Amino acid sequence: MAEVTLIIPCYNAADTIAGTIESAIAQTVPVRIIVVDDCSTDNSFEVVAALAEQHPQIKLFRQAVNGGPGKARNTGLRLAETVWVAGLDSDDFLEPERMERLLAHVAGREVDFLMDDIIRIWPGQRVDDGVRVWRDGPVGTVAMDLAAFVRENTLKHTGFRREIGYLKPLMRTAFLRKHGLEFREDMRLAEDYEFYARALVAGARLEVVDPCGYIALNREGSLSKAVPTKAMEKVVAADRALLATPGISTAARAALREHLTQSQIDLQWMRLIDSVRARSLPRAFGVLMTRPAVAAGVILRLVKHALKIPIYPEERGKMAAA
Repeated sequence: MAEVTLIIPCYNAADTIAGTIESAIAQTVPVRIIVVDDCSTDNSFEVVAALAEQHPQIKLFRQAVNGGPGKARNTGLRLAETVWVAGLDSDDFLEPERMERLLAHVAGREVDFLMDDIIRIWPGQRVDDGVRVWRDGPVGTVAMDLAAFVRENTLKHTGFRREIGYLKPLMRTAFLRKHGLEFREDMRLAEDYEFYARALVAGARLEVVDPCGYIALNREGSLSKAVPTKAMEKVVAADRALLATPGISTAARAALREHLTQSQIDLQWMRLIDSVRARSLPRAFGVLMTRPAVAAGVILRLVKHALKIPIYPEERGKMAAA
């Protein structure tokens, strides 16, 4: 009997979704698979439907309206009936023993979220040549509280695209249901980070281990695509909401303030770009009328931009920021 359900949100992924699902079917332990099509405009739905006819462990659902990844994941979470659930993006894949290894780690232990480090590869690249997201060397088992988790999602501690919020944990379904935990459907950026942080506020026991076989596929343009300013506004609001939570530790508050400052710098930088595009000098100057730490961060980016220095340091070859 399957102990875990893999939830796969799908939107216009016809060229990758079959490989993603096949990697889930190939797991060395039984799994259930829920694919939630978010109103794809290509033939993703038909591709998955054909696979579902052949494999009874696949359940396919189509959203009535496009709602984004958070809404699709929530649909999957509500439908899951197994002890554990885990997410899988529609352009990623799993090595065959990944779920078996994760389940073996949590067996008989009081863990609510188990994250394994992700391996990133480029199309055509071998898994052995990929790079780890969070740490380059072995970590063993790391228990993580809210303060540590937030720090590991802040660039000054992690570096660009090494935030732990990218990881796709095994999650205890009963814990999610007990605390009414769902992804925020109004967030299209950092919704994973915010969801895991709220779980930790609710008392989740979270551990991180070395890679067990989640492989993320990088795509040209995916690292440099424009993020809407409104999406970053939601991240800032989420940090403020977390800071307003009563009862969190002093260390967690300090970490959240750091993350909030980073988010505010990102937001003000985006607003500056919007002002320049709108040719509004007053709005551009108004961007700097903010907290000194945030204004200093924006000015530093301006200097880097003028000197043609990358905003984020070059990191591990092709994975650098555009």
